[in-house]
Amino acid sequence: MQNSSEFQYIAIDQLFESKTNPRKTFDQKKLEELAESIRSGGLIQPIVVRPKDNAFEIVAGARRFRAGQLAEEFSLPARIKELTDAQALEWQLVENSQREDVHPYEEAQGFQNLLDLPGYDVAALVEKSGKSASHIYARLSLLQLIPAVAEAFQQERITASHAALIARLPQEHQADAFDNCWRKDWQDKEAHLLPAKHLSAWIQSNLYLNLADAPFDREDPSLNPTAGACVTCPRRSGYNTSLFCDVQGDQCLDAPCYHGKVAAHLDREIAAHPGLVLIENGWRSPKEQRPGAVQLGHVRQIETVIDNPDAEPVMPCDAAKPAIIVYGKNVGTTLTVCTDHSCPVHDPETASRLAEEQAENPALVMALIPDEETEEEAAEREREYAQRRQEYEEEQQRKEEERKLQNQREHEAHEAERARLVELHKTRLTTVERIVADAPSMFSALQLRTFLTALIHLDPYMFEDIAEQQVADDENNQQSAEEILGVLLASTSDDKLTGFALRLVLTSHAAIPRQGEFDCLADAEAMFVPAPPTKGGKAKKAKAPTPIKEAKKAVAGSTSAKKNATRKKAA
Repeated sequence: MQNSSEFQYIAIDQLFESKTNPRKTFDQKKLEELAESIRSGGLIQPIVVRPKDNAFEIVAGARRFRAGQLAEEFSLPARIKELTDAQALEWQLVENSQREDVHPYEEAQGFQNLLDLPGYDVAALVEKSGKSASHIYARLSLLQLIPAVAEAFQQERITASHAALIARLPQEHQADAFDNCWRKDWQDKEAHLLPAKHLSAWIQSNLYLNLADAPFDREDPSLNPTAGACVTCPRRSGYNTSLFCDVQGDQCLDAPCYHGKVAAHLDREIAAHPGLVLIENGWRSPKEQRPGAVQLGHVRQIETVIDNPDAEPVMPCDAAKPAIIVYGKNVGTTLTVCTDHSCPVHDPETASRLAEEQAENPALVMALIPDEETEEEAAEREREYAQRRQEYEEEQQRKEEERKLQNQREHEAHEAERARLVELHKTRLTTVERIVADAPSMFSALQLRTFLTALIHLDPYMFEDIAEQQVADDENNQQSAEEILGVLLASTSDDKLTGFALRLVLTSHAAIPRQGEFDCLADAEAMFVPAPPTKGGKAKKAKAPTPIKEAKKAVAGSTSAKKNATRKKAA
């Protein structure tokens, strides 16, 4: 060890890692990369150590220490600091919090280790780490994860966004939330991780309850003496706005407590007002319904507040009664209802019609209007309703099974048809290969006609110009180019078939070629058009120049030009 200054080289066997270092995981590949860098250029940034137990404890630089061991270094540059346990832990926290690759769970453990020391709180962590309070609260909440979720997070099976959403929930709900991070579709062999927004939507729909819509008094601690009042409960988003900065409103996170307070509130209201009509605003099993409750559609709700002051006030009737919703939407809401289906105040037309029918046949009308529904009648009505609903659900299930069976049949038929077409295509490709293998050296007239027919049907749009020339004088002709060329081919004699073929191929080359572009028409002219007669009266047969001859001609011309230039200079 060289004791020249605060920065010294310390033998590796005199160094040991700190047990309080928040960083527990190290990427082996990156350690090997750093070790290679140390071998080539040495360690640029010294580690920070403190004297302890006749050696030196690494306060900051555990990763550099491990890379130095891999590089087989004898010593490492280090900065020696006299630090207490609290100061060393603070150094470790700040050093790790400034690195991008530190795992959030390890960062949370570092924050918690400092909070366990006297004199440290969240405000002190904000000042020393430079992180925001919401960041620190979010990290600390990760320590509330149940073991299964914490392990999955540290193994990076879920993202930090998933872990943060789950960590804010009570531990009894975290397992359900973790299960909803995954989905296995019909084509998946294993469940795949859904984006965090899907988990957030599930939590909002199933676990968050808006306290602003609560029917009970949020300041009443007697509804649940164990939990106390909602306004002081920590199991709500409004208790820690830094942690729940993305959640709108004050949301209850403890659904059993919330529903228990709703039930206690309903029991109090029913006991205090014996004449309340109990309303079920939704279907549930008759065994779960409160005794004597009726469906909302079986009564008429009376508007008790009139927005227009100039309107006539709603007159009360003998059948008007106070009511409370004991299940479903707006549970706990009190309202006023009319229990008379033919009320002369709220339904004068029906009352007038019944009055006329009663004058004609009083016994019939009285039979149609029961005095009051008994408990047995209500139970019978509910049984009939439950039976109809069961029949409806069975019918829907039967239709769903039929739909699945039909889809399966259509899928199997589609796969069978696809397999048939694949085999047919293979057969036709085999036919092409057989025709090519047996191709003649020269076409017969019939074979040439077959070839030209295939050429026309290959892409009839290529020959639209030729087809238009054939029917230029007939404006009423509605035939396609394919049909026109087919008729023209059928009327062509055998000795004119080669001319028909040349017309098909060369007409599209009649356009003037661009500079440097190969001129197919000129090449065909040299090949097929006879040369003009010479002085002797005989025409020389045109020969197509070969590429080799063209190259020789170009070289000869270049050589001749050079010789002429040399002669001029000599002269």
